Amino acid sequence: MYHHETQTEQAHSSIWQHAVVQMAIVLFVVGIVLWAILFTNYPPLHDPFHELRHALYIVPCH
Repeated sequence: MYHHETQTEQAHSSIWQHAVVQMAIVLFVVGIVLWAILFTNYPPLHDPFHELRHALYIVPCH
C-alpha cells in the first residue's frame, strides 16, 4: 500500500512541475508579445498601437 501512495504522490508532483513549466512559458511569451506591441518602433507594430502607448503613459515614442 505504501508503494502505491508513493507513486501517486510522484505523479501529482510531476503534473504540478509540468504545469509550472507551462505557466512560465506562457508568461514569457505574453511578455515578449507585450514588449513587441508597446516598445517597438517597427511601423507595422507601432502604428496600430500608437494611441495605446500614449494612453498608458509608460512608453514615450517622440
